[in-house]
Amino acid sequence: MSDGLVLPAWGGRRKKQATEFVRRRAEAQGSPCCICRQPIDYSLRYPHPSSCSVQHVKSQSAFPHLRWEPSNWAPAHLLCNTGLGAGDPADLGVMSS
Repeated sequence: MSDGLVLPAWGGRRKKQATEFVRRRAEAQGSPCCICRQPIDYSLRYPHPSSCSVQHVKSQSAFPHLRWEPSNWAPAHLLCNTGLGAGDPADLGVMSS
């Protein structure tokens, strides 16, 4: 970043805490996967492909300053999230021209 601020990478203990935060919040609200819109079984844990993971609403690559911002996190199935890569969930289902 141009201002010299270095943000921690997405991983380790902080990632586990973020995932638990998203899982608890989403379970309480009954939130579906933000990618496929199907229910998430919140009792499943990583590395189960249907477990809850953190999807960055605005991608980490385009918006690295939002990496650790909870308002930029949404619940997603691990499989949906890893299959999406650096894309934007809002782009899913949009036909290319």
